[in-house]
Amino acid sequence: MTPSSAAATDAARRLWARAAGDASTPEEIALAAERMCTQLRLGLGRWVGADGYRALLDRALGVARAAHPALSGLSCLGGDDAPTRGAVGEHGADEVTAGLAGLVAVLIELLGRIIGAEMAVRLVEQMGRPSVGRVMSTETEGGRDG
Repeated sequence: MTPSSAAATDAARRLWARAAGDASTPEEIALAAERMCTQLRLGLGRWVGADGYRALLDRALGVARAAHPALSGLSCLGGDDAPTRGAVGEHGADEVTAGLAGLVAVLIELLGRIIGAEMAVRLVEQMGRPSVGRVMSTETEGGRDG
């Protein structure tokens, strides 16, 4: 697979930055990784289904691990706190965070092959944004139902 596009790489870095904030300790990085992976799994799973997401993730991990050995013990499916802390201890925070951003960039590239590059970037970028809950009124006066 060719290297990730600049748009995919930038989007992946922004997603990681939103998830990680100023995380620096192995515990904080593990929590940020868990948060980001959960957001991706839940968000993209809505669009491509659980099996589709798992297939994309497995392929993305295979590609990203070649360039980022720090990802070797991570599944990015949830419950990776201990392996992530171990990876930070062994490889360093910078290597793990670069690996996670690289993983997301590859995930965007793979998804872009299916739905288009621009749409893939927008879809993944939405995963890290807080959702705005809809407020619904319980009153029906003046509405169609009332």
